[in-house]
Amino acid sequence: MRLFLIIPVLALFLSGCETDVKAPLADRSYPVVYCVLNKDDTAHYVRLTKTFSGPLDAVTMAQNPDSLYYKNARVFAEMTGTRVEMLPTKEIKRDPGLFFSDYSLLYKTTYRLCGWITIHIYLPDNMEVIGKTALMATPVFDAPDTSKKKVLSFFEQEPVRIVWDGVEDVCQTTVRFKYLENNGLRLDTCFVDWTRKSAAFAIMPNDYLDYLSHWIPDKPEVSYRKVLGFDILVSTGNGQMLDYLVFKDWSIDIKENPYSNLINAYGLIASRVNGALTDYQPNQRFIDTLAMSVLTKHLKFSRW
Repeated sequence: MRLFLIIPVLALFLSGCETDVKAPLADRSYPVVYCVLNKDDTAHYVRLTKTFSGPLDAVTMAQNPDSLYYKNARVFAEMTGTRVEMLPTKEIKRDPGLFFSDYSLLYKTTYRLCGWITIHIYLPDNMEVIGKTALMATPVFDAPDTSKKKVLSFFEQEPVRIVWDGVEDVCQTTVRFKYLENNGLRLDTCFVDWTRKSAAFAIMPNDYLDYLSHWIPDKPEVSYRKVLGFDILVSTGNGQMLDYLVFKDWSIDIKENPYSNLINAYGLIASRVNGALTDYQPNQRFIDTLAMSVLTKHLKFSRW
């Protein structure tokens, strides 16, 4: 999101630097749109800003909301048989910084979106911005087998495998190891995340124990720890998100324009989705090894 918001500032700053990099400059403002939709979200947002140019320096213009936002713009989300207006809101604060931050104008709907979505934006100068994306379905796991008992079997003939239908290079898998920690006064619920930028990989048990040994602190006051289980958390974007990651820098270098998949605007419209398998248990061999292995014995995990 911030990348698109800094385009106008870069355009002005870079024009005065000794560099071969060229940024797009225009004699009028041009729409900049950012919209990444998730079918499971209870609210959907579109950020609409604009590039700016003029006689003032970029820092001064960045403090003027009229340099960032369009007045009286209207934003609609369309799907088969339904058209929903997304209304302006300032509920999400902008981080303090170079740009005007007293409010952050977004367009919002709480209508449940599904299928193919077309975003139509009507601007005061009769310009129409159009972008389309298909909302992603919930990820499907090929491994572990969700039809069987929810156990991750470590130290068997094959390593534990995690395989799901994430879009390559736009996906993330987090294996969350959950445990109880008793320090003599109370029980705390803790977790350690192991994150991979992949939708298909294997977990080697000794490698995983080594990881836990480095990320679970060795606290003298802890009397024991107890395994609670694992969650497998995944997130991915669609092909439009992948195109943005691949072509955004290339587009500026070669075409001297930012990457965009919208008509009459710079920016991005895309889709993302999250998924989870929760409360998996390790097999008893993993629990025993966690408690007794030279890698993790000092962490005081129980065998029950």
